Amino acid sequence: MAGRAPRRGRLAAWLRDRRRPGLVSAMLAVLAVIALLAAVSVAAVVRNRVMASSASPSTGVSTHSSSASSSPSSSSSSSSASSPPSSASSSATALTATQKTELAAKAAATAKASGRELHHYVYCIATRGDVGDTSQFSDTVFRTLNDTRGWARAGVTFSQASSGCAMTIYLAAPTAMKSFSSYCSSDYSCRVGDSVIINLSRWDSGVSTWLKAGGTLSRYRTMVINHEVGHRLGHRDNETTCSASGARAPLMQEQSMSLRGCIPNEWPLDDELWVS
Repeated sequence: MAGRAPRRGRLAAWLRDRRRPGLVSAMLAVLAVIALLAAVSVAAVVRNRVMASSASPSTGVSTHSSSASSSPSSSSSSSSASSPPSSASSSATALTATQKTELAAKAAATAKASGRELHHYVYCIATRGDVGDTSQFSDTVFRTLNDTRGWARAGVTFSQASSGCAMTIYLAAPTAMKSFSSYCSSDYSCRVGDSVIINLSRWDSGVSTWLKAGGTLSRYRTMVINHEVGHRLGHRDNETTCSASGARAPLMQEQSMSLRGCIPNEWPLDDELWVS
């Protein structure tokens, strides 16, 4: 035991020896590196455990895509698609029977208050081609046609039925468009007689120029429904066009083709509030 004190004394003296600062610094650096590596290792273990405990299974979403939307005779929306596509089905909350009754009542009150001749149209919902679930499509059509900003201002009301319809509103796959008429295109939506046909490509993707101008896919869907139904009410494409840069585009202007300096608009303007 007595012999250890001198060795400890020599070690302490050796560590304090100013003639060996480089070696001491090197030893301290090695110790620092070891400590850092240990800390990194512990952090990695903790991170992996957290990630493993919080991970959840992914869900797949089916989408469709194509290119434009409008139609040669009584056409609307079209051009190249953009923005993240969205499938025909959606997790959006479905309309309840009570909500539908309330929307229809407000639309009827708006139509009556318009002071215009009242018109009522019964419509059916149908599909052609592979379009998937249409619950969101059906609800969007109902919301659009019973919105107090829409055709109700022209004295028009709508109700949905399964038969005896004055018009049938289709959601159709691009490959099915020509089955309605040779004048319809796989790139466009169109109206043929009592058939109002919404092209699935446009429903899923909209049109790049319209979206880049400030519109949204939800608003685009409203616009294309109102536009094509407008043809069934007697309106023509481009019967009025953009009146001034920055103004709202007329609903019946082919907004998907060109906004002509106007901004996106999904509702009929005051001078479009008529039915033939």
